[in-house]
Amino acid sequence: MADEKILIVDPDQAARRRLAKVLRQRGLQPVEASGGEEALKELAKDEYAVVFLDLGGAGPKAADVVGRMVEQKPEQAIIVLAPPASAGASAALAKGAYTALATPLQPAELEIGLRNALERYQLFRTNTRLRHETLQDDLTGVLNRRYLDRYLGEEIERSRRYKHPFSLLFFDLDHLKHINDQYGHLSGSRVLIEVVKVIMTQLRRTDKIFRFGGDEFSVTLPETDQRGAVETAHRLRQAIRDHRFHPVEGAEVSLTASFGVATYPEDGQTGEDLLRHADEAMYLVKTGTRDGVGIKDKR
Repeated sequence: MADEKILIVDPDQAARRRLAKVLRQRGLQPVEASGGEEALKELAKDEYAVVFLDLGGAGPKAADVVGRMVEQKPEQAIIVLAPPASAGASAALAKGAYTALATPLQPAELEIGLRNALERYQLFRTNTRLRHETLQDDLTGVLNRRYLDRYLGEEIERSRRYKHPFSLLFFDLDHLKHINDQYGHLSGSRVLIEVVKVIMTQLRRTDKIFRFGGDEFSVTLPETDQRGAVETAHRLRQAIRDHRFHPVEGAEVSLTASFGVATYPEDGQTGEDLLRHADEAMYLVKTGTRDGVGIKDKR
């Protein structure tokens, strides 16, 4: 999201320039417009993640301008700028503005409003892509490897921008081959589906599980440092260990899993780096005791 374009609509050139300077410092690309009609023309020819609209600059029909913007580009987040308790702000919100910030702008409120608006825009774009692409694993219903590659890039960029940690788990089910050999591959598939259900009961809403391939899975943990990731991995490992799986009716088996942990930025700067690091950490467990959580020393 470092290169997202932001439109600033305000008749006060000095105010526009102040806000533009702040946005550029965050790696964004601000574009300025002096009024509502100029802004609408700009929106028609380019894509903007967020619009800052000073209500005084849009004239007496500011709410109508907001409505036209939303109709034109529903994916963008419109942040209206107005004095506290402004009736114009309420009207703009009713027309579809994302939020309103009181003027004069306070740095903390601007930071929160901008971050939330950018995340809303990113979520809208992601959901749009999901509607047009098949990104789920056919067997388990979780997200697949193709989406994982793209998602990691987006999440790492978000973590870099806001200086938040991000962790990745890579795990492999121990001895699933024995279940396949004893009960058949169809029964092994049932166990995989059951594993996913067990894992998902332990995750937060912001966490995601991906099927990497075969009996290997990855779990992404936004805003989680290495210590938190290790604790989560142990919790997931224990949940799998404690569960009794049913490959066929009347049969009950237990499973264990080997986990590897990688954390941004300590263990890698890219999604590929993190996946490789977590895979190697998992392999240390897999070739040793199994049923454990591995952390690979980078040295």
